[in-house]
Amino acid sequence: MEKIVETIFLNLPIGVLVIGPRGNIIDANPVSCDILGCPLDGFVGSNWADVFFVHEENSEFVNVVFDAIQKVTPQIERVTPYFLPNGEKKFLSVISSTQRGEDGRISAIVVLIEDLTELHGLHEREKRMLAQNHRLATERAESLIAFAQSVAHQIRNPIMSIAGFTRLLDRRADKASHESLEAIGEETRKLESMVRAVTEYSSIAIENAAHVNLWVVIEEAKGRVADNEAVKGCTVVWDTECPDMNVLADRHLLARALSELLLNSIEFSGDAPAVKICAKDKDGFVVLSIADNGPGFTAEGLEMAFDPFYTTKPVGAGMGLTRAKRIVNEHQGSMTIGNRPDGGALVQVSIPVDPL
Repeated sequence: MEKIVETIFLNLPIGVLVIGPRGNIIDANPVSCDILGCPLDGFVGSNWADVFFVHEENSEFVNVVFDAIQKVTPQIERVTPYFLPNGEKKFLSVISSTQRGEDGRISAIVVLIEDLTELHGLHEREKRMLAQNHRLATERAESLIAFAQSVAHQIRNPIMSIAGFTRLLDRRADKASHESLEAIGEETRKLESMVRAVTEYSSIAIENAAHVNLWVVIEEAKGRVADNEAVKGCTVVWDTECPDMNVLADRHLLARALSELLLNSIEFSGDAPAVKICAKDKDGFVVLSIADNGPGFTAEGLEMAFDPFYTTKPVGAGMGLTRAKRIVNEHQGSMTIGNRPDGGALVQVSIPVDPL
């Protein structure tokens, strides 16, 4: 049995150090020596402090063992930088476990070491690529926004002139011409609405970012919806689940985005709208889900919902979800839409709690 255990110990794909109660290294496998850049005879029998304390830059690595001893914690796990004697920098996953006797005294400390340097390098390259893609996407978006602002400005005056002359002609027109002029006036008003929507969309920007309680943002969004003419007099059943947590955001801008989503849910939920809002903290992100009891998104809606001016409602410019997504993007977040298995639409918003 001892030979089997020894064979397993020597052939483990991760490094193992066993440190005695007096700090001496009782045993080490070959992989630990390869990872830490020290020959086997330089480990076994040596005091771990003499081996590792001489390099101040490896203090994080040393602290993993210290914390396991001082905090009486069964297991400590961290990813730490580690510098080899030749100056090469590695990133290691280090797990230290204290073994204690019945009297509570430490009998041994087992340290497991895995070299994550290559994986860390891949993650860093991926982060740089994502940052570059984000920068390029931001530049493209800014160019498009500037173009949209220019177009909106250029066509606003002609539209206003057409609308004004149409009204003047309508006052003098006979009945035969009235219908045509009315049609021109109606289309002009639609164009005016589109220009306002583009101008409003292109002006969206974070102005006052601060840490704010998420519940406060949700309640402000619900208040905005209650004041909207489209849903006045409508009784909404709210079901809100939100932990006590803060998020770094432009409070009013984020509330505006949520109100667009809530309004959309209510308008598509018929005479008895029920909207559930659920927020949770996941891996440094606020994930906020909005579900309703409406018919859900159609196949076309799932594909085109974020497209500007796409709408299936009889009134409105079709910019609600587009504006909401833009606001979420300004907060370095993301938005997805879908349908619940038991019916109704589901919109999920994810934004970092504290973006870099």
